[in-house]
Amino acid sequence: MFTNFPKIIAEILNKLPKNDYPVLNTHLFVSCWLGFILDQSLTSMRSLFFLLNARDIPVDRTTFIKASQIRSTAIFEDILNILSK
Repeated sequence: MFTNFPKIIAEILNKLPKNDYPVLNTHLFVSCWLGFILDQSLTSMRSLFFLLNARDIPVDRTTFIKASQIRSTAIFEDILNILSK
């Protein structure tokens, strides 16, 4: 079951839009949250932003906070529903 998990996550992420918001699109937003949740080496959101910036993905705390405030939780609810099936 766990060997299929990365494939399932990749399929879910590939269905998310990559151009719906100018700075932090839905695909990147959900990827950030999933990465933070699943990567045990990330001990804080600051370490996540450092990792993203090192990969030339310009995301900072302010951008992420703004994106979190305007996004609906429906995206995550849909992902949980898919994973529970």
